[in-house]
Amino acid sequence: MSKTLDLKALSNTLGDGPMRYAPAGERSIEEQIAALTPEEKECFDTLKAKWNDKDRKKKPHDYSDEMILRFARCSPGSKKFNEKAAWKVMKKCDPKYLDLTATELEEQLLSKTLFIVPGLKSSEGHDVFYMRPSRYFPMETSIKTIIDNLAYCMQTMVEKEHACTEGVAFLANLDGWTMGNFSVSYCLEFMKMLQGKSPVRVRLFLIVDPPTWFDLIWKVMKTVLASDFRKKVHMIPREELEDFLMEGAPDYLCDDILGGKVETDEMIKDFVTYRKEVEKAESS
Repeated sequence: MSKTLDLKALSNTLGDGPMRYAPAGERSIEEQIAALTPEEKECFDTLKAKWNDKDRKKKPHDYSDEMILRFARCSPGSKKFNEKAAWKVMKKCDPKYLDLTATELEEQLLSKTLFIVPGLKSSEGHDVFYMRPSRYFPMETSIKTIIDNLAYCMQTMVEKEHACTEGVAFLANLDGWTMGNFSVSYCLEFMKMLQGKSPVRVRLFLIVDPPTWFDLIWKVMKTVLASDFRKKVHMIPREELEDFLMEGAPDYLCDDILGGKVETDEMIKDFVTYRKEVEKAESS
């Protein structure tokens, strides 16, 4: 997992564009653990002890304190630090989703299908990732590729303490979306990933400008959405989007959606550049 980064060195190497994805004012994992409440610490300690129990059958991989804390904070359901819910995710989580890199996903990331929008927050302060589903064609790109794209973006977001603690927001711009961009298996796998297959808490899901026939798709989606997650989903026209976003959102919103002022191509190139440099530093 991530180690302490030399942000000054990164800034000197990368410049301002890629550094808009860098964390600011982050506490160390040790400081974050020390600041847990007694109840939260008990959950963390229990998960760590259970995972590292010598009497268990051989565990498939190790988890760092950072990852165990992430599982505890991102336990599915209405309550964070739910030990039983977190344990289920820990046991079922495919470690490949925690080891994805920008290098292996570069081509998919540059497709502008799904990416993080730096600086943009929901009205409740959640960092936002964005998707243009009309750029994904199940007959051309594998479900594995788009799910890896989703998992990678969400996992990089929750490397930041606030996103890990409070969750993230998802904005899906359905402008131009057709049935050619949809498959049932893709939809089901995508919804599972948003709901806890990977340790991330999605707190808001905005579906912007859905087509008139979207009710047919919603019937499929609802079958795999937990009741508490359904409450986070809002289907809205573009003109209502700012009601769910921070004040001044257009100054951070990508120009892939009407009203956004930030160049999408440069945003994504900066993200790939930043992540490749971070991952090179972490592996050195």
